[in-house]
Amino acid sequence: MLINRLVFTCSCLFLLLLMQACGLRTSPDIEKLFAQAAEMQKNGHPTEAMALYYEVLSQTDDTYIQSRTYYNLGSIYMWDRVFDKAINAYTQAYQRDSLLCDTSHMAKTLDAIGTIRYTLGDSIGYRRLYAQAIRLAQQAKDSTNLAEIYRKTGWRYQTMNQFDSAAHYTRLSMNYSQTPAKLYSTLAEIHRQRQDTDSARHYFHLGIHAPDRKDRLASLFFSAQLEHATGNDTMAYNRLLAYTLSVDTLYAQQKTPEIEKLAYRHEAELQIRQVEERHRLYIGLGILALTVAASAFLLVLQNQRRKKREEQLKYEAALQGLNEKIALLKDNLNANDREREALLLHTEEQISHLRAFTLKRTAIGRRIILLAEQDSKDKRNVRVLTEKEQAELRKAVTDIYADETARLKERYPRLTEGDLLYHCLASAGFGTFAIALCFGNTDAGIVAQRKRRMKLRMEEAENEMSCE
Repeated sequence: MLINRLVFTCSCLFLLLLMQACGLRTSPDIEKLFAQAAEMQKNGHPTEAMALYYEVLSQTDDTYIQSRTYYNLGSIYMWDRVFDKAINAYTQAYQRDSLLCDTSHMAKTLDAIGTIRYTLGDSIGYRRLYAQAIRLAQQAKDSTNLAEIYRKTGWRYQTMNQFDSAAHYTRLSMNYSQTPAKLYSTLAEIHRQRQDTDSARHYFHLGIHAPDRKDRLASLFFSAQLEHATGNDTMAYNRLLAYTLSVDTLYAQQKTPEIEKLAYRHEAELQIRQVEERHRLYIGLGILALTVAASAFLLVLQNQRRKKREEQLKYEAALQGLNEKIALLKDNLNANDREREALLLHTEEQISHLRAFTLKRTAIGRRIILLAEQDSKDKRNVRVLTEKEQAELRKAVTDIYADETARLKERYPRLTEGDLLYHCLASAGFGTFAIALCFGNTDAGIVAQRKRRMKLRMEEAENEMSCE
């Protein structure tokens, strides 16, 4: 019986493929084609999505669909760092939005172009575009766009260590955001970087008691780092434990409905096949194909989440182990006064080795090592870290080198975040080519320039301290 069913299913699939090859299948309309392209883009298939988007543009004169298509193309190009094509696509979308008088989407498009200008280092251009986007969003009374633009502006001021401006725009974003609790952790981090521990704790407290469990995660995690940095390890442990339990709870809540929906879907499809299998063969095949695709997608998604969770647990365990070993090594400094200097040097070497080992064992550390093995002669084919990977690297370095960066920042206030990142990567033993890839560049010469500028800033700070 089972063999007969397998033979029947294979025969039906063969007939379906034969119909597709002969062109008997009707082509989808433009809206369905656009929806299919958007789904591919969402599921991480940008190449296939781009092909469908260009097919949509070649088949329609609908201004609205053209606008959304160009905007999505701009998003793909921006993610791939092909900024000239991204700006051109966003410009095409903006022109069609102006014809539609869609002020809200015009503001969203200007926001995207401004982000590219900021990435390219055009500070005047991105500020002008952001101001224009804010004006359009205010005209459209679009609180969602206003909240996002103000949030990005605050973040950029934060990266430039202009914390007053960063706090101002973050509060503006909270005023317009439908979920302001998500920004409590950001505002707390700004105050922490300003060494205003009391205010940082205040906003972390607000974030920890946010109504939505998801909004509490960032406040719990960064609050644990703050308490650890201030020596309150018991509170840091409790916050980190609460963070872990919340993540596990959210994961369980997301997993259960997915399994129930999958079970209901299988049951409904089985009943449909039993009733209509003989009379509606093609409908049955379509449902079967949909079931297989959905099952495969859910399995892949579940596997990705599991791997991500495992990586996170390994990272947290390695970080906890690193902190425990560092604490133990520091305690040993008081064991013998006569060997204090030699023990201090040995301890610092061990700490440096442990930090370097931990960083290289992370997912982003292994990614850097893999990229560093590329042939640096052909610059056109050299791959660098993406913006998302750079952000992941900055977070890992901040976690692992928290004490080191705090010490350097206190002694040399002129050092930038890029200087601190370079110092940590160099301390970890990464070569100049690997460090250049971490900054999104293929030319190792910029590393020497950054090292020279960092040395000048440190000398200036030393001179200022000596004059005082």
